[in-house]
Amino acid sequence: MNILKTTLGHFKPYWRKLLLALTFSLIGGAFTILPPILAGKLVDEVIGARETSFLLWIVGGVLVAFLGKSLFETLQEYVQVKIGLDVITDMQIRAFKKLHRTPMSFFTTTPRGDMLYRLTHDVESVQNLNNTVVPRILQQVIGAIAAFTAVFALYWPAAIVMFAVFAIYIFPSFKLGKTMRKMSAVQRDMSADMYQHLQESIESTRLVRTFQTQKKEIETQQKKQTEWKNYSIRAALIGKVNWRLGNLFNIATPGVVMLIGGFSIWKGNLTIGTLIACLNFIPIMFLPVRSLAENALTIQQAIPALQRIYEYFDLPEEHDEKLPAFGVVEGNINLNNIWFTYPESDKKILKGVSLSMEQGNHIGIVGTSGGGKSTLIQILLGLYEPEKGSVLIDGKNLFDYNRNSFRQQVGVVSQETFLLNSTLRNNLLYGKKDATQEELDRAVEAAGLTELIQSLEDKYETVVGERGLKLSGGQRQRVALARAILRQPPVLIFDEATSSLDGETEEKVQEALEQLIPGRTTITIAHRLITVRNADKILLLDQGMVAEEGTHEELLALRGQYYELYKAQYSELEKEMIG
Repeated sequence: MNILKTTLGHFKPYWRKLLLALTFSLIGGAFTILPPILAGKLVDEVIGARETSFLLWIVGGVLVAFLGKSLFETLQEYVQVKIGLDVITDMQIRAFKKLHRTPMSFFTTTPRGDMLYRLTHDVESVQNLNNTVVPRILQQVIGAIAAFTAVFALYWPAAIVMFAVFAIYIFPSFKLGKTMRKMSAVQRDMSADMYQHLQESIESTRLVRTFQTQKKEIETQQKKQTEWKNYSIRAALIGKVNWRLGNLFNIATPGVVMLIGGFSIWKGNLTIGTLIACLNFIPIMFLPVRSLAENALTIQQAIPALQRIYEYFDLPEEHDEKLPAFGVVEGNINLNNIWFTYPESDKKILKGVSLSMEQGNHIGIVGTSGGGKSTLIQILLGLYEPEKGSVLIDGKNLFDYNRNSFRQQVGVVSQETFLLNSTLRNNLLYGKKDATQEELDRAVEAAGLTELIQSLEDKYETVVGERGLKLSGGQRQRVALARAILRQPPVLIFDEATSSLDGETEEKVQEALEQLIPGRTTITIAHRLITVRNADKILLLDQGMVAEEGTHEELLALRGQYYELYKAQYSELEKEMIG
């Protein structure tokens, strides 16, 4: 990706504001060159010619120049910072949108900490550059151009000397800048890795304390931070070399100008006031150079940060958003000869699995862990595309349509219930924001949540905590169930929705599920076979293949894998009952 072209593309919608900022900066630059010129006039006209009548005009001119420069540079900074924040927001939202549209395979291979680092810390680096360095650099560059023009008009040999010194300085500065950029890119990768470990360690604090691995976690973090610190020191030293080099040239230039200027004064070709004016212009010309040196680290950090953000702009999308909407789903589902392997893996998860169900059917899927049950559901939802095979919903190929329009008509309750750190109401309405209070109450009652909500002081406005940790596992599951009920979907999917619950809670949730199933096409993935015993058909997946298929009674009669699973789960009395 061309970083300059992409960056300029983000500024294009704000070209009018950019033009306004440039205008303010040009006016501020014009005021910048007045004080040195007036200083020269002071020496030649007031001190040399003893024309004291000009003194008040010169003092007034300096005051006006200062006020004008301050006013228009402040206006320029305000406009430019506003533009920059608009652009940064656009970049962040664009990357965020891409993450929500990229295939699920990206999330299986990319650490979450790295994603968050790019959307926060990398964006912050670019924002710091925009808010502080860029507005001042623009002011200083315009001031330098105005100063060079004025010096050239006053005494062109001094202008040539200044330009030559500037050109000599640019080469080593450019070389050091390239080194800084490479080092900064490594720094950001190291920071992202450090951030990823921090997040992972904090999120898994229960596991860490249970297995008493705090010391290992701390040592790992210390090692990562030490490596980052040592590398950052090297980068900072190179930045200081660049700054010192700028200082050297800034000191040397006045000496050369005084030498040639003094010789011209001796010959009578130059006035003392003009030489003083030229000398006063030197800091104005070298200010951008010194600023570049001083802000080299900020600038060089921002470039890799931009590149890291822009990498997300090029992420592939799950599907073209312009694909037609799926339309109303009836619930006839056919998965034909599905083969699938996860990215960066050689293991076949599904090997020719087929599933067929008509509207209103209830199918159970069982099997040992790793058999491919949840993967099959993810393919049905269009989260992954199969290597071979087809997914037909009501006779239409799912992948020819906008998958989001299909998912909107599917209710999913999974084993791992994710709740927002918000109110119960917001969590319940997550899938249907426009639901009425009456609809909400019905869904809550159907999921067996009414008693819980009535017992809470803030009722629906109770904040459930991060990931719903203020609720028990069973309560979280029932919130997820109510959320699914509220959508009134034609297709329901229960992915081991009750496997982590205790017996009493599971029974209550199961009763709520049974009320929801009639009339809807339902797929239930279950660990406990009692959950699917009333299903119209049960599929037993083993190592990615359909090993057995039939009703609960038919599979028991086969006395195969399903029969063995059933025997392993139930009491001796039940074993005797099935003979």
